Amino acid sequence: MKKLVFLRHAKSSWDYHVEDCDRPLSIRGINDINRISLRNINFFEKFQIFLTSPANRAFHTATILTRNVFNTHKNLRVIEELYSFNYKNVIDYIYKLDNKYSNVVLVGHNPAFSIAAEHLSEIPPPELKTSDWIMLEFKQNYWSKIKLGSYTYESKKS
Repeated sequence: MKKLVFLRHAKSSWDYHVEDCDRPLSIRGINDINRISLRNINFFEKFQIFLTSPANRAFHTATILTRNVFNTHKNLRVIEELYSFNYKNVIDYIYKLDNKYSNVVLVGHNPAFSIAAEHLSEIPPPELKTSDWIMLEFKQNYWSKIKLGSYTYESKKS
């Protein structure tokens, strides 16, 4: 069985004239991901690896999450392929995940994450808002063989 979480990065700030990849989190975003991660420590501590887009807003989201859950960043990896807004790129990356990992968290961007979750789910899940996550559970044991999974959804509004 495989478990995959799509976590959309926290709310970013548009106050700076920087490239998209360099846009930081807003104060609201920092507060949201702190609240989400602290409320879900028992959930997230079961995951083996956290893979994040290199975009500043996603990386910062992932570092806050892993610090709050594990008090370390040893299970965090930056993955260039996750800086994508195309769901096909994200799904292609998922199919190539190392099978030694059964429980994986991806931190990245919409619309790629919401659409990828929809394509991999038995029932269409809600669209991910900032700091929201969807976990998909697959019965298969190999990432390259995953089929439609069932989902659990968590919103920052919950």
